[in-house]
Amino acid sequence: MDEEHEISSLQERLITAMHDGDSDAASTLLPELHPAELAAAYESLPEEERAALLTLIPAESLPPFFQQLPASDAVSILGGMPDGPLANTLEEIPDDVLVDLLQEMEGFQRGHTFHLLSISRRRAARELLHYGEDTAGGRMTTAFASLQEDMTVREAIESLRRVADEAEVLSRIYVVDYEGLVLGKVRLRDLTFAEPDTRISAINDGDTRAVLASTDQEKAMRIMVKYDMLALPVLDDDGRLLGLITHDDALEIQEEESTEDLERQSGIAGDSADESYLNTPVFRHVRRRLGWIISLAFLGLISGGVIFSYQDQLSTVFALTIYLPMIVAAGGNTGGQAATMVVRAMSLGELTPGAFLRVAWKEFRVGLIMGVVLSACMVTQIYLFHPGFMKLEGALIGQFASTVGLALLMQITASTLIGAILPIGARAIKLDPAVIASPAITTIVDATGLLIYLNLARGILHLG
Repeated sequence: MDEEHEISSLQERLITAMHDGDSDAASTLLPELHPAELAAAYESLPEEERAALLTLIPAESLPPFFQQLPASDAVSILGGMPDGPLANTLEEIPDDVLVDLLQEMEGFQRGHTFHLLSISRRRAARELLHYGEDTAGGRMTTAFASLQEDMTVREAIESLRRVADEAEVLSRIYVVDYEGLVLGKVRLRDLTFAEPDTRISAINDGDTRAVLASTDQEKAMRIMVKYDMLALPVLDDDGRLLGLITHDDALEIQEEESTEDLERQSGIAGDSADESYLNTPVFRHVRRRLGWIISLAFLGLISGGVIFSYQDQLSTVFALTIYLPMIVAAGGNTGGQAATMVVRAMSLGELTPGAFLRVAWKEFRVGLIMGVVLSACMVTQIYLFHPGFMKLEGALIGQFASTVGLALLMQITASTLIGAILPIGARAIKLDPAVIASPAITTIVDATGLLIYLNLARGILHLG
């Protein structure tokens, strides 16, 4: 807690110094700030103060600073740098981060940036750009170390010394044959404590878990989480080692995928913005949200049409209108809950396409039990606490309670089932399950709830 408070205080002091135009105080604070804190402070500043802060950041601090910034902001800053400092900075940025920045650049800036790269960095960047940015190949780093099985520990350590500055991960060193096929891995501590003449084959763990470069990044991330891996090898179609996805990449993938699923479940369209919430322009927020809202508003007119067609029944027994919003909302809430549970299970790889009937049966039982409990609560409330203005007497109380209770039972059961099967259906027709957003489910079950409730009222209360 104290450490978090200290970091937050440093960041706030930097922001205050920039607001006050105190460059000396800001420069004093910069060496104490973690790059992530520096990037967060930069993001919170207005444009003119951002420009002033950039002039204070030492050249050696720029590469880790850029790694913490949203890609769009980093690209914007890089575009304004002179060629000399720009070339030096680019050489210090990890190749997977460099590729993310290149993918964000417009054509001219990308070409100019390629021109400034060293031959080896240019070759690595071109190789990574062949893969989609949402694939394992697009997220891997090619800055890794590898060893051959017939090496001795002494030879392996000498080999690692030569690439120590370039390799991004040395805690796990992968063992390959002379064709580049993965044979396993060794840990750096294994090399440290083994006898110098020991062969790598003797301490190789034989773990060959890996993914193809074309594998979706979310699947790669799930494998790393499942097996608690610090790094995951990425292979070409012939099984040769191309690169690694590191644990920090996995965390970024997890954040991106979680954000994407959350936004789609909320009916927010388009790709997630790189900028923070406060720095995302208002019209970008509007553009990403408005489409779903307009569509769902028109779909909501269906519910209005249902109510209009049953206006005579509602006017005959006014008490029906009191429970109508509750019944409709209960369906939306339970449908949204079911959809969230199923989408989460699918995102974690817990559900296969063949699990449709098992999911439907499970959620039917969940909805039925919840419906019974809530129905019992509402029926009890009607009998014990119905106010006089509802004008319910004698047998009409029992009929009305039966209408509300049965409607709740059917609505909650049906809505839970609908919320569960719609995401599975979406996957079956090659749509992202998260596209079946909670607002869409709510709109659908609103209409079904009205039909269930008002048709039951017509039959049980003998309304015309």
